[in-house]
Amino acid sequence: MFTIAQSLDGRDHSDHVLVGLSPQNARYKPEYIRKLIFWLHPRFRSMDVVIPGFEAAYTLIAAGHAPAQAVHRARRAYRQLHNPAVRALTDLGVPDPQRHVMSWTRLHATAAYRESLVRSRAAYLTDQPLRRACREIAAEVVRNSAEGREVTAEDIDTGVRYVIAEIPLLTDGPSLFGVTDSVFVYHRVTPLMTEIASGSSTITVDPGQGWAVVDYREAHHDEHGRTGASAALSISPR
Repeated sequence: MFTIAQSLDGRDHSDHVLVGLSPQNARYKPEYIRKLIFWLHPRFRSMDVVIPGFEAAYTLIAAGHAPAQAVHRARRAYRQLHNPAVRALTDLGVPDPQRHVMSWTRLHATAAYRESLVRSRAAYLTDQPLRRACREIAAEVVRNSAEGREVTAEDIDTGVRYVIAEIPLLTDGPSLFGVTDSVFVYHRVTPLMTEIASGSSTITVDPGQGWAVVDYREAHHDEHGRTGASAALSISPR
């Protein structure tokens, strides 16, 4: 059972949903991806799915893998998420489903992403709370791939490129996908999402950008036979 909580500044943000899939999280198995897409699809007018591309290799290199091996593993991880997402959209009858499942890398072809990425890199260098949030996430992600190896500041310097590459998805969804409003959906609140949504960051956020966290729990029954599900969390945009 899925639940979704949205706090979207008092407006009906039902135009577009951007679904983030993570190769770092074991929940994103084919059946989960299918259920998630099938659940979200009727709730929005349009949908796109984004998956880390070569950017995922930064994390693996930071965790101690050789660059060639890191790129190979990143490509394999991408396919493992891409293929079930495309199948789900195909089964839903979405025209040209391949166009709606893309890597972060593919977004580099768009001027809107490149411009947002430049702003994101500048904010990382000058905005200390944002920088801390980025490095906190990078340290966590690298540590999860390091298999017990100690993570150094230099490792985080490498791995944080992955995090910075995600910022445009959190700030500029409407301009990236040509919509009025866009809700970025993920499975948890991250320090970066919290910092951006706080309104105190120097980074600019598109007025139509929203965020939501989807939670999934198997339905269960209490002692009275009632079905329950966990609550979803939400963050409020500025």
